[in-house]
Amino acid sequence: MKTKLPQVISAAFILLWIYTAGNKLLNFHSYKQEMSLQVFSPDFAAILVYAVPFIEILCAILLLIKKTNTLGLGLSLLLMLAFTGYILLIISGYFPKTPCSCGGVIKAMGWKAHLIFNLFFLTAATLSLYIKLKLEVGDKD
Repeated sequence: MKTKLPQVISAAFILLWIYTAGNKLLNFHSYKQEMSLQVFSPDFAAILVYAVPFIEILCAILLLIKKTNTLGLGLSLLLMLAFTGYILLIISGYFPKTPCSCGGVIKAMGWKAHLIFNLFFLTAATLSLYIKLKLEVGDKD
């Protein structure tokens, strides 16, 4: 079971990243407009408009390839950490405005539901990386 769990988690992340990046790209005008309303500087938001879907697609590709799967999980963990940190700042009232530039059904979630969703994926990525690294160390013994 331990060896299958990272595969299941990787598959869940692949679906998540393809879904979210695809939704952003299919509704690019709307996504770009929402990103322009973010609390970031206009220059940084302009970079994020392209960087976020690119990184999400990159994560999915890395997760698909056996040799780069661990890297894909690590990048997924970092991306989820960034998204979760942003949500925590929103929930704490740090930002004066809180637009959501997420896509699809994820956008329809409230911030607390979104936080729980992200924490689930953060936990899954952490668990998967832990199992994979432990198995890799075990193979060397």
